[in-house]
Amino acid sequence: MNDRFAQFVRAEAVVLFAVLFLIVAVGESARLLHTTVSAQVRGSEQSPPENTGFYCNWKAFSVVERARHLQLTHKIDHARVETVELANGFAFRFEEGSVSIAELAEWVSAERKCCPFFDFEIELQGNYGPLWLKLRGKEGVKAFMRSEFGIR
Repeated sequence: MNDRFAQFVRAEAVVLFAVLFLIVAVGESARLLHTTVSAQVRGSEQSPPENTGFYCNWKAFSVVERARHLQLTHKIDHARVETVELANGFAFRFEEGSVSIAELAEWVSAERKCCPFFDFEIELQGNYGPLWLKLRGKEGVKAFMRSEFGIR
């Protein structure tokens, strides 16, 4: 009985170590990705002036929240099939079935923590029409969005 218990404890310790390793690895990957994106934004011709007040506050997330937000950002970015420029932002249309309303709402809720200067609107058109996300903000937000979301 003691051997079985010792094996169980060792197995649990291995699983715990693996989970902790993954959390640290995801956090480090997210930090490196953010550092790279920030450097690209600062070095980009389209980067907004530093006094605009537009920046992502990655410290608003825990390691787990940051990993989930990056996962959703990747999924949403790949689901985007159309981008429409608005007077004070952009609207994004998503491929049907590629992202759920719940995932989009989860992303908006998290994005609001790090980028509180955005106005968010999720639109689901009638008669099984497309799903849209509209991001708007004050003057200068479009230049920030071009850099941050890779909009041309």
